[in-house]
Amino acid sequence: MRFTLLLLSLLSMHFVAAQNAQGGFGNDISTEKLNFQLYPNPYTGGKLHIVSQPTGVKNVVILNILGEVVFQITTYEDYVMPNNLVSGIYIVNIQQGSQQGLSRLVVP
Repeated sequence: MRFTLLLLSLLSMHFVAAQNAQGGFGNDISTEKLNFQLYPNPYTGGKLHIVSQPTGVKNVVILNILGEVVFQITTYEDYVMPNNLVSGIYIVNIQQGSQQGLSRLVVP
């Protein structure tokens, strides 16, 4: 269990560093933390609900643990339908206005 958590932490740090180097999801002064919830998690298909405040247009990006984009959409809906996710752990990045947040998504 500790090894898995350590591995996930290292992968998360690698992902953030890689995105910053590529000019991606870097932390700049104008970005605020977006708190949101994903359900169901673990995700088994169908609708993946996103609960966040404020409501509005969301840029949703799902990345695999290698940092590769496997799903991306801009939507006003409170759910997305990321088809064809294989079993694994994913990072969900949501940006809403000047707010941005990350969460982990498990697909059994």
